[in-house]
Amino acid sequence: MDSAANIVIIGAGSASFGLDNLSGIIAHEDLTNSTLKLVDTHEQNLKTINTLGELMKLEWNSNITIESFLDRKQALIDADYVILSVAIDREETWLKDFQIARKYDIYHYAENGLMGSFGHTARGLAFIMPILYDIHDLAPNSWLINFTNPVPRIGYAAEHVGVKSIGLCHQIWHGYGILGRYLAKDLGITENLDFEVKWTDKSQEIMSEFAVEAAGEYDIKAAGLNHFTWMLDVRRLDTKEDLYPLIRQEAEYVHPNFEPLTKHMYDIYGLLPVPGDCHLAEYLPYTFSKENWEKYRIQLYDFNRGKIQREKMWVRIKDIVSGKRELDIQPNPSERADAIIGELLTNSNAYEQAVNIPNQGAITNLPDDAIVEVPALVNSFGVSGMKVGRLPEAIAALCQREISIAKLLTIASIKGDREPALQAFALMLPDLSIAEQMLDDYIEVHKKYLPQFD
Repeated sequence: MDSAANIVIIGAGSASFGLDNLSGIIAHEDLTNSTLKLVDTHEQNLKTINTLGELMKLEWNSNITIESFLDRKQALIDADYVILSVAIDREETWLKDFQIARKYDIYHYAENGLMGSFGHTARGLAFIMPILYDIHDLAPNSWLINFTNPVPRIGYAAEHVGVKSIGLCHQIWHGYGILGRYLAKDLGITENLDFEVKWTDKSQEIMSEFAVEAAGEYDIKAAGLNHFTWMLDVRRLDTKEDLYPLIRQEAEYVHPNFEPLTKHMYDIYGLLPVPGDCHLAEYLPYTFSKENWEKYRIQLYDFNRGKIQREKMWVRIKDIVSGKRELDIQPNPSERADAIIGELLTNSNAYEQAVNIPNQGAITNLPDDAIVEVPALVNSFGVSGMKVGRLPEAIAALCQREISIAKLLTIASIKGDREPALQAFALMLPDLSIAEQMLDDYIEVHKKYLPQFD
């Protein structure tokens, strides 16, 4: 079925999410008569991505119309779908977030939880709020499809403005990797059983292999919050057999260095967490000490690896555009934006494994207005979270704590108000005497990014 839509990608010059979304949309058969508007503030990157898009269009026989804009307001007029994937000085500012926390003997992984997430949220919303207001004014009926972290907090900000939004994240894939390792024997996997998840290309390749094998055989129903979901149900795709009895049987044989925090949480709560130890540690009240970091072998985000990967990707893109290299980029539907747009357009009533949307009763013991990550059905009426019932009481309590923190830091970041930020810090810190000074440090160090706190 061919359908026409007006699709805008803000942050199209990104060589990560932007590139995957570009290829997926251009190759999607239901979107071939659509208009794709690319928006970025970096003019040369935008020109390069536009040229790459035209090459993809030719290669994949698409009729899609591709346009480029430095001014997002021009692109947003009457948009049907807006994809957001933006960041400013990403690794540089994340490292400073980590360093500020270290002054107070607080360890956190990266960008989405604990005190450092205040800096990430406030910096992001300083330039995302004007985008949201533009979407509200120029494309009031559009759907925002957001990839920008922290995903739930962008969702709360969109709700604040009155913009319909869907937050997407591929962390469920890591959950399949964990499941693949736990059920390696059932899958017939005999190699790399003693490997440890690390920020290396080899480790990530092995984890991906486990995930591919598991996703081909099993189905995970997970729910909770972004980067903090839990496998509520795990079954074989063919027979629908409940696999938790087998998981319990095999768990004791998993190498102790394979995601040890995940294993400890499973032993306590009886459900496997999806996100892996690094993200999991961002949302627990007892994992930010040096002792526990060492105990659970938690890694700091590799600030150089992401930067190097993007630099390599840009070399590849420029070589393709200049003709030095053939177009060797394949359509990548893994980010799901193209699929969801197609599902909204065609009323396909399709199943999506993980979307971030207002709860509205999907998880019955979390607030209706909480941004949760749940499976959903997508059709022309919108995105409906599947009713997964209650989370175990202790897991729900951990989620509720993070919901409150996220709401407080979102409103603090929108309004430039220290009071809700300080209240959020008081929910996270082991010593209230450092809360105010730590908050002041984040605002002072990042003041050039935080005009709302002037």
